[in-house]
Amino acid sequence: MHAFLALLLLLAAPAAAQPRAAPDPDWPCVQRLVSRIGAAALWPGPAPEGNWHAEPAVAALVGRIAPRSVPEAEGLAAIAEFAAPLDPPARRRLLPLAFAGLLEEANRQRDTLIEQIRRFTRRQRDLAERVRGLEAELRALPEDDPARPELAQRHAFAARGFTEAERTVRYVCEAPVQVEARLGVHARALWAAMPRE
Repeated sequence: MHAFLALLLLLAAPAAAQPRAAPDPDWPCVQRLVSRIGAAALWPGPAPEGNWHAEPAVAALVGRIAPRSVPEAEGLAAIAEFAAPLDPPARRRLLPLAFAGLLEEANRQRDTLIEQIRRFTRRQRDLAERVRGLEAELRALPEDDPARPELAQRHAFAARGFTEAERTVRYVCEAPVQVEARLGVHARALWAAMPRE
């Protein structure tokens, strides 16, 4: 028994000793940064095969429901409308392609959102540095210095801008999550329309 436990500890040690990836300094969100959504995370069937762009009806469906501005219910109705006239072989071929198209578009949207969040974080970091610099300048100035009121105003303006932007972080961080959740809803609807053998 002791030998078995020792072997387990020996095998587990290298895995535990592996350094964790350093967190991305430009990622302010509590949600773990996942750069790409994989098909296997949302599609229980085999990986879609083929080019969804080559199927005009699929490309039209993806173009119709992929934009973030399209309400979820409208997307679900469009999927039902798309699938209804298809016979089982066509469903087996086209519905996975529709998922592939929606996945590609969701990843493209998330890429854009993630880059916007990173830029936001870099701007906030720069603004925080500016606020600290202005604070240091204010502390260094005598109370009766004629430049103090203007510097205090610049500091207050920069600090207010930083604080107001920080209030939006939670909302900003939800955007990629919402894209993934929406894709999940569409994926489940497509999968539900697949023929059962």
